[in-house]
Amino acid sequence: MSKIIITAAVTGSIHIPTQSEYLPITPDEIVEDAVKSHEAGAAIAHIHVRDPENGKPTADADLFEEVHVKIKKRCNLILLPTTGGGPNQSVEEKLIPIARLKPEMCSFDPAPFNLGIFEMGNKYKGQFKWDWEEDYLEFTRTTMLMRPTLQDDVTYAQTMLESDTKPEFEIYELGHIGYVTWLMGQGLVKKPPHLQFVFGPLPGWMPPSVKHLLWLYEETEDRLGAGNFTWSVAGAGRHQIPLAATAMAMGAPNVRVGLEDSLYAGKGKKATSSADQVRMVVNIARELSLEPATSDEARDILGLKGIDKVNF
Repeated sequence: MSKIIITAAVTGSIHIPTQSEYLPITPDEIVEDAVKSHEAGAAIAHIHVRDPENGKPTADADLFEEVHVKIKKRCNLILLPTTGGGPNQSVEEKLIPIARLKPEMCSFDPAPFNLGIFEMGNKYKGQFKWDWEEDYLEFTRTTMLMRPTLQDDVTYAQTMLESDTKPEFEIYELGHIGYVTWLMGQGLVKKPPHLQFVFGPLPGWMPPSVKHLLWLYEETEDRLGAGNFTWSVAGAGRHQIPLAATAMAMGAPNVRVGLEDSLYAGKGKKATSSADQVRMVVNIARELSLEPATSDEARDILGLKGIDKVNF
């Protein structure tokens, strides 16, 4: 391929406002970060929303709709909302934005996993900006972050099929491929599936190394067959750009950056927006004779229904 699809994950639900003054909080800040990322070369924006009063992650469907509508008015980004939601939400609650907005893509966490983000709070003791932040991080020490059953997966997949929304399967370990394979066998996933390999340094993440990326890709290819899936890579923290560069060198059609995954744009330099990281990836891509795909080119590569068929 001569094109690389760049996804900007603009705020997420992992980082807390204490960690960076540049983390988008309000709907307008999230919109602005996404639009800047698009102008820098991103074709897709992965969307979470936060309580505009205090920055706490939320799954408020009205906030999702506000963000989607405002971005669409300004550019033709592919919008990929999360279905992660909150740990205490039901599957049905997490799927409300998908059923309502019918986006072109959305995230799909198909298998149980934990992310030990409580370790991030160690350096901020006594310095938290908001009262909720420390408890929010500590919550992941004792509570499973994602616990979908196979029946939950069926509910997710059916909703996405009915909305004609392409799932991006978040793969945290090789065993998670089995969940995707099972859903495909049930006729609940259109082929080819789109997979995102997620790596990070905290407990519960896949080890963020080139060795593990190569191994995971080769094992997935053995299971699904060469050319039978599209894929992306998301690396957390300082591993973000090196893993994106490795994936591009391997021929990945898609890589992900953004403030959800890393708050920095170089050693010791805070990113002022996700666009800073998008520009870094664009520069590396061009050294590899790759050009960033436009949103419409990404739609063709990934086989999406088109922006004219969303419900926002």
